[in-house]
Amino acid sequence: MIKDFAAELLALGGEVACIVWPLSTPEPLYALHASQRFPAASLAKLPILLTVARQVAQGILAWETRYEVPAAMRVTSDGVLTDLSPELRPTLSDLAYLMITISDNTASNILLDLAGMEHINTFMQELGLHVTRLERRFMDFTARQQGRDNWTNAEEMASLLAYLCSEAAPERERLLSILLRQNDYTILPSSWSEEVPFAHKTGGLVGVMHDAGILYPPLAPELQQAAGKEPAPGKAPLILVALTANQADIPRTRYTLARLGKLIYENY
Repeated sequence: MIKDFAAELLALGGEVACIVWPLSTPEPLYALHASQRFPAASLAKLPILLTVARQVAQGILAWETRYEVPAAMRVTSDGVLTDLSPELRPTLSDLAYLMITISDNTASNILLDLAGMEHINTFMQELGLHVTRLERRFMDFTARQQGRDNWTNAEEMASLLAYLCSEAAPERERLLSILLRQNDYTILPSSWSEEVPFAHKTGGLVGVMHDAGILYPPLAPELQQAAGKEPAPGKAPLILVALTANQADIPRTRYTLARLGKLIYENY
């Protein structure tokens, strides 16, 4: 079923990777170019989120601590912090929420600095993720031109999401609740009801479009309902990862990934 869709994915041209992994099975149901490296775009915010949560669990950071947002930290593009009052002092929890739900790049850079790029990369190494690595701040296009970027691949993104489903993940309920409130439903879940519980993060750059998440995450029904989702009792978590790069026709890419999401949802 999904294998038959591979030709449509490959017809996009450029680079494409995909993983469909029911966590009730030890191996993915389907994988395409799973080990190929991609620019992570905003999927790099998932390692930041997990590292921040780990440092909260270690007592290094605290969700209720407030931070200034100086002019030097404010960057353009996705998000709202750049345009809000300079007197605003969001909490660590607020920054994490903004980073994930609306992909706020200013919030992301603040959290990146707080957690520390070296600590984030070390944590990924400890999890056995050797391709997923951060090398630049968000909106630092000079770094990209110099060859420094943030990287991942489909199999490591799937492993990171599987880790987030495990009891070992720090602050798991909080993180899954934040991911459930993702605002961008225009890629894999575009044909689903927004009440379907999909804890995910999207990412995009010029020619790049990603979506990665957990359909039916292991989260208490009341927490799913608090996020505006309808729990699906008996459904095992399903990891979905779709990565693309060097795409010449982004609307077509979005349409194709939406068709992939529809196919998966209707058959799982």
